[in-house]
Formats: sequence, C-alpha cells, structure tokens
Amino acid sequence: MSHVKEYDLRNHAGRIFFTTDIHGNFDLLHEKMAEIAFDTQHDLLFVGGDNVDRGPNSARVLDYINEPWFISVRGNHEEMFLSAYESGLQPEGYLSRLLMVNGGEWVFQETNRHLLDAVYESFLSLPLAIELILPNKRVGIIHAEVPYGDWERFKSCNGVELEMNAQAIAQWARTKYDRKIQTVVKNIDEVYVGHTPTDSLTVETLGNVHYCDLGCFFSGNLAFVEIK
Repeated sequence: MSHVKEYDLRNHAGRIFFTTDIHGNFDLLHEKMAEIAFDTQHDLLFVGGDNVDRGPNSARVLDYINEPWFISVRGNHEEMFLSAYESGLQPEGYLSRLLMVNGGEWVFQETNRHLLDAVYESFLSLPLAIELILPNKRVGIIHAEVPYGDWERFKSCNGVELEMNAQAIAQWARTKYDRKIQTVVKNIDEVYVGHTPTDSLTVETLGNVHYCDLGCFFSGNLAFVEIK
C-alpha cells in the first residue's frame, strides 16, 4: 500500500470536512457533526490522525474508523499503538510504557483481545497521508508536517527513506509550527495537519498549511473545517 492515498473528488456531490486529533472524544465529534448537520450518506470527513488516547472513549474507535464517510491518516498515536502491539503489549516493555504515558492506558485495560486485534488491523491499513483531487485544487492531509516541504518529493519516498526519516517527520515533527515558518509546501495547493495544539486554540495558517489541532483533550474543542 502506498504511504499517500489519493481520492479523486472532482465529481463528489456532498460536502467535505476535516478534523483531527479526536483522541477518543467521540461524543464531542458527534456534537460537531450535529452542529453542521453532517450527512453520513453524502458528506465525507477526512481526519488528520490521533483518533485515540487521552480521551474517554478510545475503545470506540472501530465504530468510526471503518465507516466509509470517516477517512483518516495514521498519526503518531496510531503508530505507538502499532509498535506496542507488535512488541506483544507487555506492560513492562518500553513501547508499551511509551503508549501508556501518552494516554494509551485504555489499551491495557481492554479485556477483549479481539477488539485490539481489529484496532491493529485498522490502524495498519491507514496511509501516512491523503491527497484530495478537487475541481480547482489539490489538498494534502498529513498528521504533523510534510517532509522536505515538498509534497511530490514526499510522495516519491521509497521504503528505506520513509523508515529512516520521512515517516518520523510526517507523524512527529513540530518545527514549522513552533518556529512559525511561513514557507509554502511545494507541489500542493493546501495542507491540513494536526499534532501540535495551536497557541490560540483556533485553526491557524502558516504559508499554505492549516494547523487544526485545538487540543480537544484539554480544551473541549475540536476543529471542523469545510474544505471547499
């Protein structure tokens, strides 16, 4: 599977929204969906990853992540789950402890191993990034930061380059937001990201990148942006 999944939406009749860093707050997601009368039969919701951990209902992630209207990339919290699962979910292990200190206690409290197996398969299927082909522009969705500041170069990464460098940037980097870098990401019209709660706890834009993590696990707010 490619690390960037493309969706040609030039003929899509419904609305297209973006949210990110839900962190198990699916009740809050429902509130936001109700506010804009989100129609699961026609509208699409693209998600910037980090669907679990820290919030109250992470174990309900399977109620959403496999729905056709809910389309997510893989954030660093999904990646931490995958790493801990592949190491055997041993509570004393380093990868498991890393997951727990980052809000993943629910994994080790869950008694239904079949549910965790299904979460693993679902997270494993998520791409690192999504590209939307719209009538008048191309939009990139990634969890943290576009490696190299160039969408096409990131898309062309091979497996070794991803493993050694690009994947970590895509899922973990905060440099461009922390330094308020206005440089435009090349070869894409707009980019939507999460990962780093914005200082203002509102959506902020630097260059052509929209930073949409509002820190819902402590602010009680969740971005819900219509992509036009």
